[in-house]
This record gives sequence, C-alpha cells and structure tokens, in this order.
Amino acid sequence: MGLTYDVTPQLANNGFTVAELFAGGGLMAVGLRAAGYDIVWANDFDKSAVKAYLHNLGDHIVPGDITAIDIDSLPDADIIAGGPPCQDYSVAGPGAGEEGERGKLVWRYLEIIERKQPPAFVFENVKGLITKKHRPTFDALLERFKEIGYTASWRLINAWDYGVAQKRERVFIVGVRNDLGFTFEFPEPRSEDYRTQVLRDVIGDLPEPFLHERNPQDGRYSSPYLSRNRVVGWNEPAFTVLTNPRDVSIHPGDSSITMETVRNHTEKHYWSPKSEYTYDQANRVQSMDGPCSTIPAHHNSGQPIHPTQAPRRFTVRECLRIQSVPDSYVLPDDISLSAQYRIVGNGVASRVSYLLGVALAEQLRTALGKDVKEAA
Repeated sequence: MGLTYDVTPQLANNGFTVAELFAGGGLMAVGLRAAGYDIVWANDFDKSAVKAYLHNLGDHIVPGDITAIDIDSLPDADIIAGGPPCQDYSVAGPGAGEEGERGKLVWRYLEIIERKQPPAFVFENVKGLITKKHRPTFDALLERFKEIGYTASWRLINAWDYGVAQKRERVFIVGVRNDLGFTFEFPEPRSEDYRTQVLRDVIGDLPEPFLHERNPQDGRYSSPYLSRNRVVGWNEPAFTVLTNPRDVSIHPGDSSITMETVRNHTEKHYWSPKSEYTYDQANRVQSMDGPCSTIPAHHNSGQPIHPTQAPRRFTVRECLRIQSVPDSYVLPDDISLSAQYRIVGNGVASRVSYLLGVALAEQLRTALGKDVKEAA
C-alpha cells in the first residue's frame, strides 16, 4: 500500500526565509516549507530530534544549547519561528514556569528576536502559558515584545478547527516589526476545515500494524500492581488476580482482542470510547468518528488508545498523521521508539503552521506591495 497522506501541498517559493529555534524534528518546518518558505537555519538541543530533522529537512540545522550559541552567528532571516520547550508551562507538568530551566528559554527566544530584529516572528507554546498561574509571564512576554519594537497578536488555536483530526490547543504569538505598519491577523478556519476531520479520515486506510511496528510498551507499565492493560507473556507468571474488573491483566494473545471481547462482568464496555477525557488520562479509547485527543510526547500510559484495535496505542506513523504530517516524513529506524514519540508529540501540527505561514506571507507581501499564492 502506498503512503500518500498529505494535507500540506507544496506551494511555490514565496521569497521569504525562516530561521527556526527549538526546531525539534521539524514538524513546524514541514508546514512552513510547504507554505513556500526557504528555511535557512535551525537549532535544537535534542540529538534524536536533530537526526530526524537532518533526515527530512536538510543539513541547515545546528545542534547544541541555544543559550550557548552566539546570537550574532545566526543568519538574517525574514521570520524567526519556534516554540521554547513547554514542560514548565504544561497543565500536566510540575508548573515551574519561567523559574524552570526550560521555562527560562522563553526569554532567550525574546533576546534573539531583540538582537536579530527580523521583520516577523512566530512563537508557539502550550495552553498552560495563558492559565492563571503563568499569565503574568505571558503578559510580561507580550509587553517585552512591544518594548523591542513589535506589534504582537496572539490566539489560542485548536488544531481541529484548521483541518487536523486532533483536539490540540496551542498558543501562537505572531509579531510584526513596527516599521512594517500592520498587525498580523490570524486566518479564520475555513468551513471545509472547521472540525470536519476525524480519525477515520487520517488513519482509516492504515492496516493493523505488524508486530515490529507495535509499541512494545502496550500493556506494560513500571508499576506491576494496579496498572491497566497489563499484557502477560505466555512464558511469564500472571500478575496478581484482582477483584476490580477495570484493572484486569490482558491475555497474551492480544492480537485477537477486540473492542467486543474486552469487557467487564457488569457489561460496561471498558474499551468503549467516552465523549470526553482529561489530558493524560489512562485508557483514552478514541473514536474513528471523532478527533483524537492531544498526542503527548511520551509513549506510556498517557497515550490515546486505538479506536478499533484496542488495547493498543497509536503507532508512530498514526501519530504523525494525527499531527497532519505527510507520509513523506520518515523517522530513521535508529532513533529509539521513545524518542520518536517524543519528537512527534512535541511538534507543531504541520497543517496549522502551514496555514499560519501562508497567512503571514500574504500579509507581509501585501505590506510590501507583492502577491503570494493562496493555500490549498
């Protein structure tokens, strides 16, 4: 079967260049490149992410700690894009905020913008950045962008509104240098995109994965007692038999388990999808007829569960499609599975960056008296 999924069709070169900070494996870059940008420089600290970026986007990525890189060594670019690591602001994290080692990187991002003075920048981060706990940092960041000469606008974007089959909310700030004389206007969701994409649209054509494609963490948890989906091998002793039917161990021949066969004795279908789940909740069975819950950056108990092939997590390729990444993007086999999941989960939904990139190019070129091709 040919892999042909692609919701970021390549547009003609738009004449603008991008330097990308905190580039990860390049999921944001996939969208920006498809929108017509020439990505001239990128950076990330994670060696596996750099390897993925090199494999898919080119050798312009520079590995290393952004705080140790000489800002003057960065090439001039029309756009500086990227999202500083978000764990210190995540609603599921410890909440260290700007006091955390990763949280401090938002200020390094600002320092680079101040020194390089690009015509525009695109900043992405988690929803937690605008919660009550971290809102002072967010407001201070907006104020500092203003002080260094930028008009910044921001929006909390749900990827599902923009043609992505995933409920993924992220904060985007787009700043335009004041001398250009305009404020960026976020593109509104189009009727054909707005909450129309569901899992069936993006993974419905994929067959059940071979054993080597499966996540070996399926059913295996660090805590042997009261962990769910605990697959037991034929050559292993069973876990303690429990009285709670929701905490059952799973039969070794799990390839034969279906949504119909896994149920508890009260006839409540444990593996039936619920209408809503909290972030990082275990056993979040998805529905083929709805969007996926947010794809996280880890591959253990917080991963959403496949709708029809439960109990298993989504494969890396399925996660890439749920992140609207085209099938032409391939993660090298020598990157560990945990790193692959991290790269995908930490990335920006490619179609979102694609549409934002198209809108920004249109508005920049209008300000400069030029035209740009519209997105598909």
